[in-house]
Amino acid sequence: MVYSSQMLLLFLSLVTIVGARNGTILCLIHTATPSHQTRANTILNTWAPRCDDFLFFTDSHMGDHIPHVYWPELNERDHSWEKIRRIFNHAIERHPVKYDWYLRADDDAYIVVDNLRAFLYKHSPDVPHYFGYRWNFFSEEGYADGGAYILSRPTVEAFNRVMKDPELCPDFHRAEEDQEISKCLAAVGIYPEDTRDENGSERFHHFHPSEQLEMYKDGFARRFAYYTPLKGAKNFSPSMISFHHISPYEMRILDYILYTFKRRKPTSLLNE
Repeated sequence: MVYSSQMLLLFLSLVTIVGARNGTILCLIHTATPSHQTRANTILNTWAPRCDDFLFFTDSHMGDHIPHVYWPELNERDHSWEKIRRIFNHAIERHPVKYDWYLRADDDAYIVVDNLRAFLYKHSPDVPHYFGYRWNFFSEEGYADGGAYILSRPTVEAFNRVMKDPELCPDFHRAEEDQEISKCLAAVGIYPEDTRDENGSERFHHFHPSEQLEMYKDGFARRFAYYTPLKGAKNFSPSMISFHHISPYEMRILDYILYTFKRRKPTSLLNE
């Protein structure tokens, strides 16, 4: 990614609302052995500590100092559906602490946790909620993209119940766990919700920031996005929550822009 002045200003305009809280968040981060020292380590040093707690799930041991669970037998992408079933079951039935919200994120996703908290502030954690970037195919009412989505505790509890019914929520090898979980949740009347801001700009993003700027031109996005992508920077909400397909280097740059550089108020850049 090349960060032009326009791109920097875009992120500098992001409003980080510190202190807006509505319950606790457990961040569940999907990684794998080849990414432990790169993507996972970068998340560990950027956004993960801003969650109330975090837990990596992977296919091998990460070190005793890192909260994680691992299943060596599930070491391919095609096992993603099996892994997501196990991690949500672990989070609800085996994890010693119960949380109000459960964020599931890929290890190439960057999460603005403060903005996530501000968004959740307006929603009750005591009722079923299912939030993320919304596609309009595969499942009734679409599905939330697997780059990053968040479920309230009642939704995770409902998923754990329905996954025990092989007719409604079958267990098999499949990589696209985000699609499969949407089908299981739809079976119990839980659907993705609108996460856009008041201007129709997206808070959750499936693509890389540079791709998001051009998303309105993309044929696949125009056809399958639940909401028509807006043009250029209008597609970014000032209260954006997530990006996907971010490299470790880019993740550190984003974190610096949002949490260090922004606070210095670089007037020379703003006056360009």
